Amino acid sequence: MANKLKVAHVQVIPKLSGVQQVSLDILSGLPDEKFDKYLICGKLDSNSSIFVDRFEANNVKIIQVESLKREISRYDIKAFWELRKIFKQMRFDIVHTNSTKPGVVARIAAKISGINKVIHTVHGVSFHEHMTYSKRIFYYVIEFVSCIFGDINVLVNQNYRKYYPVFKNVVIYNGVDFSKLQVKKEKKSIINVAFMARLDEQKNPLLFIEAIKLLKLENKLDLSKVNFILAGDGELKSQCESLISKYNLNENIEMVGWIEDKSKFLSSIDIICQPSKWEAFGLVFVEAGFFKIPCIGSDVEGIPEVILDRNTGLIFKSNDVSGLKEAMFELIDNQTLRDRLGQNAFDIYTEKFRVEKMVSEYSALYKDGE
Repeated sequence: MANKLKVAHVQVIPKLSGVQQVSLDILSGLPDEKFDKYLICGKLDSNSSIFVDRFEANNVKIIQVESLKREISRYDIKAFWELRKIFKQMRFDIVHTNSTKPGVVARIAAKISGINKVIHTVHGVSFHEHMTYSKRIFYYVIEFVSCIFGDINVLVNQNYRKYYPVFKNVVIYNGVDFSKLQVKKEKKSIINVAFMARLDEQKNPLLFIEAIKLLKLENKLDLSKVNFILAGDGELKSQCESLISKYNLNENIEMVGWIEDKSKFLSSIDIICQPSKWEAFGLVFVEAGFFKIPCIGSDVEGIPEVILDRNTGLIFKSNDVSGLKEAMFELIDNQTLRDRLGQNAFDIYTEKFRVEKMVSEYSALYKDGE
């Protein structure tokens, strides 16, 4: 027991979305005989049962800090002192923070508390170009100062290196546990094109709808043989519904909400389209690749490192509805291209983005200097 490394991941929201899934994959992949594993998170609620069950099933102990919240507020000071108390009591060997809020509050608290190794994974930057200039400067200064209290910055793409020129950076791509996905494809006569993400500003579902409108107006495709699917939920749901009605696309676009059975859904899809305004990585592209689905993505942040243009999918200029429409047209109209890109995605992603590879690289970071 004395030889075990005591490692704690810090997350804010106790829900199994992309970032939390990465923490679960890392912690569950660490051998119990070598690691004592913890997850520190914000307030648990009635929707946290799956989150708790998954971590506890992998021998990860959960510590709740109710004052740890996503939004900037007066609770941040309380969260700082509560985290500092936990770090002093638990004496972790490694504290691994994830995303923006823990990267500030928990990273500083951990180093001040005497934690030997503080690692932070940058799953996305809060100072992206869609913010006002003053906010971008404000958030970047906070991020820069926080980095002083960390030992290693883990980046999920090479593109982010430009933001951290004077700090120790390591790039570790996110990984997917392909053993949990099952291909169940059936023959069909229709082409399914899907958007699969939160319905919010970042993921940009309105551009997906605008591009479909252009395809319909262009009238070069037989859209009776194409089904567009909007899979997800979020604050832009009502705007999506209104735009679909405004453009008379109700017969073309199906809104299906959150997807529970990912394997069943992806087995039915021919093209994934995610026109994000900003995106550090994009796990959905890797998951789609396992099903030999070519993807369309914008040329922002880490996406071009996942979708290799004209090799595993197609890249278009961010927020360019005409460019998105052209990419959608090309893949819908060309099955040979779809098949080639989909096969390439499978071959590349199942090697490059394996969860085992990701866990191995994080494990080496944890043990370095042990």
